[in-house]
Amino acid sequence: MAEHHHRLSRRWLYIPFIIAGVILIGYYMLWRTGAAEMKKGVEAWVADQRSAGLEITHGPITSDGFPFFLRVHVDNPDISQPDLWRWRTSRLTMDALPYDLRKLIFSTRTEQYLWTEDHGEWRVIAKDFRTSISADDTRGWVFATTIGEGSATRMHTDETIQIENLKLDLAPDSAENTTLTLNLAATGLSAINGAKAVELDTFRTMLALTHTDAFAFADPVSVWRQAGGRLIIRGLSAEIDDAHVMIAGEINLDSENYPAGQLNTEIVNPAVFTEVLHTGGAISRNEAQSVAAALSLAAIAGGGKINAPIHLKDKTAQIAGVTLAGLPKVD
Repeated sequence: MAEHHHRLSRRWLYIPFIIAGVILIGYYMLWRTGAAEMKKGVEAWVADQRSAGLEITHGPITSDGFPFFLRVHVDNPDISQPDLWRWRTSRLTMDALPYDLRKLIFSTRTEQYLWTEDHGEWRVIAKDFRTSISADDTRGWVFATTIGEGSATRMHTDETIQIENLKLDLAPDSAENTTLTLNLAATGLSAINGAKAVELDTFRTMLALTHTDAFAFADPVSVWRQAGGRLIIRGLSAEIDDAHVMIAGEINLDSENYPAGQLNTEIVNPAVFTEVLHTGGAISRNEAQSVAAALSLAAIAGGGKINAPIHLKDKTAQIAGVTLAGLPKVD
């Protein structure tokens, strides 16, 4: 009797291991199902985009990451819209949790090449380059990007853009899904073109673009203007050493599709930002000197800073009676 009880006790010891084995097998089957679904999703997306006119090629699609992640790799993806743009890299990785495919994370640490008709070909490299798309219960979806220690160099030129860190998220507004909201924060930004350089220590902005359903029409700009479309700058700030600028306000389009509106602005050390406008090509050297002198006087009168609105009207941007730059027409 005692021997029978001993055998029964030993059998009970195996039960936790049997249960753990069943759970592990079930989880592995779930992981394999998720991997298969992600691969099918990639293939379906490629087929849809080819039908829409894109040219897409890629190498093998493989999966790994068990047990913690569901990870799918696409080798040598090459996507283009003929005569307009082309993007390619050596490997694109997609990550998800096996039990929740509502969020996909795309990343690459290999060199990327982006060509556009207007700006030529750029080589992009970053230690951290991640983009995600996820379902959201209140906003519908959220698109996010993180870049760490990245640079983009225009091929066969001296043009380089460098960034220390950037975080961006884009999503519909929770109260109105035709309004898109954008939050962006970046540090260590620089744009170099030969001897010219534009540098920003920090840059942050919170934007909202209303009536985005207008962009489904054949003449989206006019439809957006007529619908009362607005670009709402909830906050924008930039810092260079001891100089800073803060902006908030709204921009719409006038009857000729030029930007119009009023932006509440605070500027400390305006000469620094005037130089940025010149280096960026918005104004000439002579214009930069005149604007810097006028704004510096206004800053002295204001106790070291300018608190005044920027008026966007008559195809120009003006502050404190000084014309900063001409405005581009929005086509």
